[in-house]
Amino acid sequence: MTRSGLRTAALVITAMALAAIAAPWLAPYAPNVPLDPLTLADLPPSWAHPFGTDVFSRDVFSRVLAGARVSLGIAALAVAIALSVGTAVGATAALAGGFVDSVLMRLTDTAIAFPRILLLILLVASVGTPSPLSFALLIGATGWMTTARLVRQETKCLLATDHIRGARVLGVPPGRLLRVHLLPGLAPTLVAAGTVALAAAIPLEAALSYLGLGVPLPHASWGNIIAGAEGQLLRRWWVVLFPTFAIVGSVYALNLVAERLGPRAERGTP
Repeated sequence: MTRSGLRTAALVITAMALAAIAAPWLAPYAPNVPLDPLTLADLPPSWAHPFGTDVFSRDVFSRVLAGARVSLGIAALAVAIALSVGTAVGATAALAGGFVDSVLMRLTDTAIAFPRILLLILLVASVGTPSPLSFALLIGATGWMTTARLVRQETKCLLATDHIRGARVLGVPPGRLLRVHLLPGLAPTLVAAGTVALAAAIPLEAALSYLGLGVPLPHASWGNIIAGAEGQLLRRWWVVLFPTFAIVGSVYALNLVAERLGPRAERGTP
């Protein structure tokens, strides 16, 4: 990927993040409040409503901005949880070795064997309609396995280096060894893994919200905005088009950045 492509992808991600943060100030209308169900429902894009209005006369542009705040926030929190759990499991397995390593990796393999979307559907169905926080916890709790395997592999490589071996010989406690000596070396791998995980979490959250298993209405997420056009996809094309562009654009930009970060993480360069 060229430098200009990387810069463009980074700008898209930055713009999405800033739009999510500033959504309450950027949205021209209240995203969850109908404007006028009699005269302003199902309007196509116009100057007054650049993304049109939905069947309840809510402004779609305002809802897409609010949805960015919810969807990206849930995805980011889920990735933070997944990285934390995966790092803890992978580093513990590599540092302990032997029986502990074998047990943790078998547990990881078992968790990977379950289809993630099916597991999430079962978990959401068992706990009822989740809050955004609990929804992020569920997504994060089902996405740590790949990170655990990557961290275990990278930690084993780092443990073979001279300065880490020297620290262990000097009796540095495992907790301090991880914090001071291993985490800086793991940082490139974690950044790359986090970028890939974020690109996967965004459409996953959108799919579950579209199915009615994620963010409850009337709160906006990109997935349940699209669900508002169910059965009328062609007639209400604007309700589908703009949140879909937001999902595809953010995922594509994140994947471009992850593609650039991948070789850097493999080389272990900052």
